[in-house]
Amino acid sequence: MVILNKKLKAKRELSNLTQEDISNKAAISTRTYQNYELGLRSPKVEIAIKIAEILDSTVEELFQS
Repeated sequence: MVILNKKLKAKRELSNLTQEDISNKAAISTRTYQNYELGLRSPKVEIAIKIAEILDSTVEELFQS
């Protein structure tokens, strides 16, 4: 999960999006998304797919080491 949180943050910053932007688009709370970036939680498959689409990425790319 360490890799996922670093990739989420890096891709979000490259996309010039805030945590709030992504959480709103993914229909989750900002705190939930923050927990993903902090490595405290891992998203469910449905949410991971939404986040990957928002970041113009794939789930595989986000989770791949």
